Amino acid sequence: MTLRSSEVTKPDDWLIAKWQRNGFPLTVRMATAYREMGRVPGYEHKIIVVIPLNNPQPSGMPQGDEFDALKAVELSICNLLEAENESLCVLAITGCGTRDLIFYTRNPEQAREMIARAQESIVSHKIDAAIEPDRWWELYGFFNKSIGATLQPETKN
Repeated sequence: MTLRSSEVTKPDDWLIAKWQRNGFPLTVRMATAYREMGRVPGYEHKIIVVIPLNNPQPSGMPQGDEFDALKAVELSICNLLEAENESLCVLAITGCGTRDLIFYTRNPEQAREMIARAQESIVSHKIDAAIEPDRWWELYGFFNKSIGATLQPETKN
């Protein structure tokens, strides 16, 4: 079953967790709208968008004005990929010198086009991306099981 655009809701609430990878801090934001569902049928490919930081702190986290620039880049990418609910942003992970955005899409070809458009239009940061099958939302499920139960909801601004 494939959901129509009108049947998919975008999350307003996100869980925020502090985590570590190889001893370095990470901030993980996870959309709560999909926690109980586990996945949205029809959205069977994950998109991993990697945005390398321009000038990370020694800890691998952004510093200074880069927070605002990253927020603008993330918003631009989300606006392109989430148009007409073709893709759903489910995770944002910041640390180790990058911000990684994780989406699930029902239209991998259109997602490739939108990523290319973002790569052309965003000049403040480089953008790398990969699209892979993940029918059962295993990546989201990993974070949901690992940290989802211990987090507090926070509204995404």
